[in-house]
Amino acid sequence: MHLLFDDVEPDLAKLDLEPKSFFLLGVLEENPYPAQMAKALCLPNPTITFLLKRLEKREYVKRSSVPGDLRKFRFTLTPAGKKALLKGQTILGKRLDMMLGKLSNTDQKQLFKLFSALN
Repeated sequence: MHLLFDDVEPDLAKLDLEPKSFFLLGVLEENPYPAQMAKALCLPNPTITFLLKRLEKREYVKRSSVPGDLRKFRFTLTPAGKKALLKGQTILGKRLDMMLGKLSNTDQKQLFKLFSALN
């Protein structure tokens, strides 16, 4: 997997994203609270806070207060964040297709079967 991420990192950088920020954008809609994001990505809370601040600065995410609890915040993707996520997914998908293309059809089927078994 490191090979995949090493290959796409320069293209993600053109979107002003690093891999962790890209994956944070990917889980944000289903996990709008920082603690949920940390759990989904298996990252410590301070790392999530750091990444969210960077994404806010880039205007990829928007912070809003939770009614009834002014200490708690939820995050949503901005239109720019959605666009960056979509572009990043396209980049990652193309690179993954290139990597899978090096495998025979039999090996690809076996790999997908193994991934399915993990679910």
